[in-house]
Order: sequence, then structure tokens, then C-alpha cells
Amino acid sequence: MHIKKNLIFLFCLVFLSAIVMAQDYKLEISTTQDSFKAEENITFKVTVYDSQNNPVYDEIQIMIEDAEKKVKVEKIISSNELMEIGLKGASYGQGKITATYKDSTATGFFNIEINELVKFEIQGEKLIITNIGNTKYTKTVQIIIGETTGIIKEPKLNIGESVSYILIAPEGTYNIKVSDGKTSINQGEIKLTGTGKVIGALDERASSGAGITGISPEADSETELLGYVKKSKFIYVFVLTIFGAMILLAIERRYRRKAD
Repeated sequence: MHIKKNLIFLFCLVFLSAIVMAQDYKLEISTTQDSFKAEENITFKVTVYDSQNNPVYDEIQIMIEDAEKKVKVEKIISSNELMEIGLKGASYGQGKITATYKDSTATGFFNIEINELVKFEIQGEKLIITNIGNTKYTKTVQIIIGETTGIIKEPKLNIGESVSYILIAPEGTYNIKVSDGKTSINQGEIKLTGTGKVIGALDERASSGAGITGISPEADSETELLGYVKKSKFIYVFVLTIFGAMILLAIERRYRRKAD
């Protein structure tokens, strides 16, 4: 009789365990908003219910990825709690959250807004423009050196890419303003060494070709301005060469007189 009771108890235990093991769970993923700004943390909650529709508080596995599936975050989080996770460098578009608990899985979606954004830096005589947004940068940039009319540049920068411009103006100290309508920088007391009467910005990527744009009394096109700068450099070299030749000639004459 005692053995029979033990067998019945064991059978019930196994039966209940099987029910628990076979239990289906329902997962629901909700975000605090449909769209998030670039670099903004994704705020969401994963709610877990058992087969009786009772909330389950336990640890669950989640994975968040951006639209291009290049940025992924995998973590163990607590169910039924509001979570905040950052996706640094995520591309714009529809992102996805996948949650897994035991054998149950659910998927949720969110949107990351497009953000065409750059950072401007002035280092010495250089203006550095870096794409810190989540899409290709194609905006028009205006550069003002002193009281000049704005110099227009149109850099095409992929995500994370930078370009440097050498700022050119007659020797002196200037206030530099740079803006694309959204981002701007205004920095004073910038010393420029000078290149004749030329005022412009030289793209270092195109230093071997026509890469200067700006303003000059003699030049208003990119090719003409580049030619003007090259001509100015040639004149400097030519003058120095003539001056050096005159010194050598004077020295030679002096030695000849001594020899006579």
C-alpha cells in the first residue's frame, strides 16, 4: 500500500513537471515611442505571460540590431521592466528587437530617424569637417574668413569620414565662421600666414589638382584661383632666386678685385 502511494505521488510529480515543461509563454515587446533620434537610447519593455496569462518575472535574452544589421547588442534583461539600451553608430531606418524566453520568441520594431550631421573643428590654419551623422553628408557649407563673402564648399562625406581645408587669406588674424544651416562654429583670433591677396579654402584631398575655392580680386573660379596661388608661389621663388644670384655675383666680383 505504501509503495502504491509512492508510485501515485511520483506519477503526479512527473505529470505536473511535464505540464510545466510544456507550458507555452507569450512575449510582448513595446517601445516608449515609434521613432528614436540618432544616438538616442532605445527604451522598451518585454512582457512575458504564462499559459494562464499571468505575468512571469524572470531573465530573458534579447538582441537589438539596426536597419543594416551592422550594429547589434545582445543582453540578458529582466522581463516586465522598462529597459534603456544605446545603439552607438546605428544607421537610420527600421531596427529590430528579438526576445527569447525558454522556447518562446517575439519580435518588435522601432525606427531610427535620419540625421545628416557634421562636426566642425578649426586647428591652426585647418578647418576639419567630420560626418558624425547616420547617413551620407551632402549639405552646403559656408565659410566666412573675416569680412569676406561666404566661401561655399560642398563636401560629400560618408559616415565617419572627414575632410580638411587649409584656410587661405593675407597674413593676419581673423574671425572664422562656418555653418551649414544646422551646425555652426564661430572662432576668433585665428592666425593665417597669407598667400598674396587670395582668400579661400584648399581641400587637402585635392592638393595635387584644383581644390581651392574662394574669393580673390583676380580670381573667381576654382581653376583661376588655384593658378593664382601657384603663380604667387612661382613669383616668390623667382624673386628669391634673383636675389641669391645677385649676392653670388657680388661675392664673385669682390674676390676678383682682391685677386687683381
